[in-house]
Amino acid sequence: MTENERIKLIRKALGMTGDTFGERLGVGRTAISNIENGNRNVTPQMEKAICREFGIDYIWLTTGEGEMFFDQGEDEEAKEQIWILNELLKDESQLTRNVFKMFRQKYTAEDWKLLLKLISVSSEYLVELMKETNDNEKEH
Repeated sequence: MTENERIKLIRKALGMTGDTFGERLGVGRTAISNIENGNRNVTPQMEKAICREFGIDYIWLTTGEGEMFFDQGEDEEAKEQIWILNELLKDESQLTRNVFKMFRQKYTAEDWKLLLKLISVSSEYLVELMKETNDNEKEH
């Protein structure tokens, strides 16, 4: 199934017409029809809009892997985190994506902030260490 066909499947699963589906995305019925019929490619902006507007998993939309919808209990912040995670992992294996999604569900937003801080500090330390190593090599 192509991405275009999956968009049609989304619209039908939501019980929407091309008009109402397009209206929610800021485009007309003709644009939706052209996408669904494969006459137009799906732009990254359209992918993002569909995922955000209808709670669609980006990986499913682009590859067909996984589930169509996010967990409906997810709040907007969680959906944004999932979107970012999917975008970062889109070229990774299904196993890698599933592992990161599992960690995202297991840990709180505060845990992720601490992890980001740790990575940031570690990155700064690593850059400084590499600089010192290069300077030492130049001296010898």
